[in-house]
Amino acid sequence: MEKETRRISLPGVTGAVLCMAFIPIILINLVLIASSYINPGELPGVLGIKPAVVMSGSMEPVIETGDMIFIRSTDPGTLKEGDVICYLLSGKAITHRIVGVTTGEDGQPRYITRGDANNAEDRMPVTSEQVQGIWNGGRIPGLGHKIMAIQTPMGMVLTIICPLLLYIIIDIWLRRRADRQQMMQAVMEKARLEAEIKAMKQQLESGSGTPGGEGKTTRS
Repeated sequence: MEKETRRISLPGVTGAVLCMAFIPIILINLVLIASSYINPGELPGVLGIKPAVVMSGSMEPVIETGDMIFIRSTDPGTLKEGDVICYLLSGKAITHRIVGVTTGEDGQPRYITRGDANNAEDRMPVTSEQVQGIWNGGRIPGLGHKIMAIQTPMGMVLTIICPLLLYIIIDIWLRRRADRQQMMQAVMEKARLEAEIKAMKQQLESGSGTPGGEGKTTRS
């Protein structure tokens, strides 16, 4: 018995590619959202990596406005002068360089920070509880601007809803075209089979026919 071979269709390939592209993004976003609700006082992240969008030029030219940077979780006790850290101040994430380390009245370290482009140190020392992680150079230039644009209503329409609708329309069109082609092939196959059957019938009839009067016998 012959095994039926499956045809690889363009809609199937397109759907698989989109799933491979969007499923990890959706899962990461879900993890980030869940993390922000579970730990509202911390920068959300995945596997110790916390993405952050740079909204100011205080660290230029090392980090530009609009960059997407990646903060890695770290033990605050290992931080030293020269490290670039991300910390929270009144719910806002700030990424600045440590220019000094002191000790507070509670015996815990305090980090004096300053933006590379700033002329003065930050007003308040940073505590260990405020530290969200260390920046080791991971960044994607300009990606932050694009992410902020996507988060607007118009950005969501242009980057998510429109491509999704376009995919659905193309998928429906391709499937209907494939159905029409299959239907035409079925009609042509049926016509071919009917022609073969008709030819076989004609061949059988012509081969079994006998001349008139021959082969008959009479009883005397």
